[in-house]
Amino acid sequence: MIAQRRSQLLPIIGVTLLFAALGPLIGGALFIPLAVVMEAPLASGVVGHVGAIATLIAHTFAIIGAYFVGIGPAAATGFLYALWDAAAPARWPRALVAAAIGGAMTQAMFVWLASLGASVEASVAVEVSPTTQNWIDTIFSGSFDDTLRHVFVASGAVAGFVCAMATNLVGLTLSPPSNEARAPT
Repeated sequence: MIAQRRSQLLPIIGVTLLFAALGPLIGGALFIPLAVVMEAPLASGVVGHVGAIATLIAHTFAIIGAYFVGIGPAAATGFLYALWDAAAPARWPRALVAAAIGGAMTQAMFVWLASLGASVEASVAVEVSPTTQNWIDTIFSGSFDDTLRHVFVASGAVAGFVCAMATNLVGLTLSPPSNEARAPT
């Protein structure tokens, strides 16, 4: 029993590291295109062309930000997915559960970032003029905030799904072997 737990420790660490390495990259690569698609009615005409050029330039910098923001939720998703993979029966879904875990982790990260933003906004309201606060409220209110949350959670869910597929592709699975794969005795 102890040998089995020791033999599962390295794959759990491997899955966690794989999710931490690939998750922010995949989520960051999806975030800006999903945000542009979901905000398409606002980006029409000339604003759309300027937005497309800015998107291409900002996409490179967004990947750096994605690692800064996303490495914690990605590692937590990888760890929880590894525990699910070890405990779930052979034919139960794994990648879909990883997507659900990834979405839940990014939702939690969004709530934390929103509370941090609210704290910064309160500081700005006290330290700076009310016009600055009104300007911040105009930018970060309404549908933009909701769209940002939806895009953030969707990026995390897709990243969890893709990372789970990658772990299966590489062979970092903790699932028990199915009865069909065993040779008859």
